Amino acid sequence: MAEITNEHIVQAYKIAVKVFDKSISLKEGLDILVNEGMKRSSASDYVYNYGCMRKGKLMTRNANAFSTEYYLSKIYENHGDNGLQKALISLSLHLDYYEQVSGARVVQRRKIYDKYLKILNHDSKIIYPDDVEANEKFLEGKSKKVSVNIFERNSIARAKCIEHFGCKCQVCEFDFSNRYGKIGAGFIHVHHLVDISTIGKEYELDPITDLIPVCPNCHAMLHKKKPSITIEELKNITKNPLD
Repeated sequence: MAEITNEHIVQAYKIAVKVFDKSISLKEGLDILVNEGMKRSSASDYVYNYGCMRKGKLMTRNANAFSTEYYLSKIYENHGDNGLQKALISLSLHLDYYEQVSGARVVQRRKIYDKYLKILNHDSKIIYPDDVEANEKFLEGKSKKVSVNIFERNSIARAKCIEHFGCKCQVCEFDFSNRYGKIGAGFIHVHHLVDISTIGKEYELDPITDLIPVCPNCHAMLHKKKPSITIEELKNITKNPLD
């Protein structure tokens, strides 16, 4: 069986669109791609990746640089900013996931991600969190690292969360710009509300319902337990700290 060519990927994209739009079944689409020289497993991966990118879902199957850029460019061409934003959420989650499970840094596809992120003009809105307290190994063979999860580090989802809620802590209402002026403007952490251990591979992140802005202190306190303390529980603790 020949290697997957760029022409195969172009055709896979066309078929994936039809499968996603339900104009053909998944079986019909895969049959077409197999007849054109793709392995069925590879064809399935490329159709699956397109569906994840359209929905902003974590995709766990790998892809090469050409397909990544081609899919982003076509989704942006056909579905505009909203479509590209979902595709970048999916890609961001995938890159974090892949690096976490493989221990390898994804260089070329991160460059592609950065390129299309700039197209969305999110550069000035992205707010990166400091690390919060955790007691686990980051990668096998490396020293222990304090880290937030992949969903909290998703720059596209974080930007959309901040755009909706603003930069005030949703637990204690601390606002860094009020306290520190210009240097505090736009600074906040983002907390993932869903326990990471309950998330499946097909998890679809909603930046508005699944993420919430919190200050670093409250963020650290939320992670003092596993599963993490709820927002309401921590609010009650701050009101009655001696209980």
